[in-house]
Amino acid sequence: MDQQMSQSIKLRAALTTRIKEIMGKSSATGIFRGGILQTHLLHKARLRIGHELDSCLATRDVNFHASASISEYEINRAALTVAHAMVNPYYVDWDVDRFAEMAKVSTPKSDGPLANTNQLPKYFSAAMIGKISAPATIVDRQGKILTIYLPNILSSSREYVNSATKGLRTLLLETITSSTQQSWRSQGFVVPEGGGEFGAGRVTVSPAYFMQRHERLEDPMVTSASYKSVEVQEWLAALSATESFWNAITAVSAPDLFEAGTLAITCIIEELQGSDRTSPPICDWPSIFSGLEIIANRTTLSHRDSGGAPSLFDLLISLGSGHEAKLTLADVGAELDYYPGTMVFISGKVLQHSIGPWGPGERLVIAHFMRDKIHSRCGVSRPPFPTQAYFLQMVGQQDSYLL
Repeated sequence: MDQQMSQSIKLRAALTTRIKEIMGKSSATGIFRGGILQTHLLHKARLRIGHELDSCLATRDVNFHASASISEYEINRAALTVAHAMVNPYYVDWDVDRFAEMAKVSTPKSDGPLANTNQLPKYFSAAMIGKISAPATIVDRQGKILTIYLPNILSSSREYVNSATKGLRTLLLETITSSTQQSWRSQGFVVPEGGGEFGAGRVTVSPAYFMQRHERLEDPMVTSASYKSVEVQEWLAALSATESFWNAITAVSAPDLFEAGTLAITCIIEELQGSDRTSPPICDWPSIFSGLEIIANRTTLSHRDSGGAPSLFDLLISLGSGHEAKLTLADVGAELDYYPGTMVFISGKVLQHSIGPWGPGERLVIAHFMRDKIHSRCGVSRPPFPTQAYFLQMVGQQDSYLL
């Protein structure tokens, strides 16, 4: 884990430097006047960054050398994507903390909305954002960021992640045939003819969680059985460099989330390291998130996530091949292109999200999540939401900084 974090910190520094440069050069001046955001200046900055991003996307990564390192091209592409998202906000006219108090986590239904969904518009202004295809953020009336949408952030050189995940095909398919639960999470799978490249199913991998109804101070943290699988260990090893990159993208997009995750994972390692409950060792865990869920070829009902907290964002990595999936956020009336190579940070505890039928191709997602009760056991405070002002103050400021 020390080597993993060292790599993440190096990549974070490289991304920070590049984002600072992009944001600083996007405008001749700052975009605030008397503390008020000037939307016409923001629009100009967005056009400049968008033009540079389009040029980058039209260029191939000629310096890619397998999975052992992250290329300068990938760093530049990611930095431009994050920068564009921050200068491309969509607003909702309500406060996320108050909305979160009333938004209930309930069992999804195939024939209707979640419980109390119809009650929310009585207290909060309805938002109809519509279709989003370019990197963007969704921001509340206090400037708190609810979603960071990063399409095309992952270059085609990350295709080896798809290749590595094909090694989980049999394991994924077994989760369907062996499942006796009728949970909505065990439904909606679409098995391609002949099983396809990835099969279908879901595998959850976590270094530490609490068994159901065993969350007292006397109850131990336990490691998921899937973590011990040879196939999963090979998969995690193959993703090591990529997870370092994803950690770094998290660090520059949601800095407080990154810090909270790092503290929690360090605590987990210290508590479980050397324990007979963990084999292979937890120190090999590559992510600052508390768990990963690999989901292959599933339509997903509209739902809010349990187990997290409003500011503990999920990180969704859309992979697979040839599909045109859409991520729907019903609470804000948004539909996001969710093609392979897309990353989305989302307050999954607050915002309903779903995936409908995607047409041709195969859909694969690696969902990263944090468990609030694990963070509580480790004494890690809930992080604040990232804020729009934190990033926009860098526009036109050559001496701006992220860290």
